[in-house]
Amino acid sequence: MFASSLGVERGWPADRWRELLAAGPWFVAHPLGLVGGAVAAPDRAELRSMWVSPSARGQGVGAALVEEVADWAAGQGAVVLEARVFDDNAAAIALYERCGFVVAPGTTVSRWHPPRTWRTWVRALPGRG
Repeated sequence: MFASSLGVERGWPADRWRELLAAGPWFVAHPLGLVGGAVAAPDRAELRSMWVSPSARGQGVGAALVEEVADWAAGQGAVVLEARVFDDNAAAIALYERCGFVVAPGTTVSRWHPPRTWRTWVRALPGRG
């Protein structure tokens, strides 16, 4: 979940995990990483909860996972893929920039981790035709 942590999620009941897993597809580069995707609107999808193992970072795993979600999202009819990223997460920002995302206007203060802020990053997807 965006803006969560192992310490928080470790205490979640099984029903919460079922709800999260049912919300959309998950893409796994086992045991190196995972990411979720969700349809946010008929023309828009979200990339959610990206995680890459520290031992696999810098090896293209994150970019491969982003591309899997982008391909899935385009197949769902989305023309825009969004990701929300904390402003202090330089590694994630660099990954999304390399993958063609640009920052959208506006900054949001995290309700779970104030005073941390996050922004929405967007990437255009090829239209279906």
